[in-house]
Amino acid sequence: MELKNYMEQHDRIREELEILKTLCKNRDLEQTASEIALHISSLAGKLKIHLSSEDQYLYPALLRSADSKLVNQAEEYQREMGNLLALFTEFKDKYNTKIKILSERDSFFGEIEKIMRSIVTRMEKEESGLYRLVK
Repeated sequence: MELKNYMEQHDRIREELEILKTLCKNRDLEQTASEIALHISSLAGKLKIHLSSEDQYLYPALLRSADSKLVNQAEEYQREMGNLLALFTEFKDKYNTKIKILSERDSFFGEIEKIMRSIVTRMEKEESGLYRLVK
């Protein structure tokens, strides 16, 4: 099974996360909220493509494997993925415009740091765990 496309998608997701991290660093939402909202939407699109591809192609193939360890890990990751997608969708809907970000500025930084950390953790877990089991 070829995982190159999934790894490239991870790289593009990481690029968006780095841009968001940089934009949030100075904490000046008046200056950066519009651009942050743009990159939240861009990240949402990249995540949607990635997760849809995993749902449609990668995970079904992994679940058909003769390797029970691979099947068990794929099942576990698939369950966890649904939660991450729901959390990110809620986050995106809450902060996908400048006005929404500015109106929730007190909670924004904590929430964006948490969701970005969750996405990175998920990708690292796939890369160091599940993807390494695929031959």
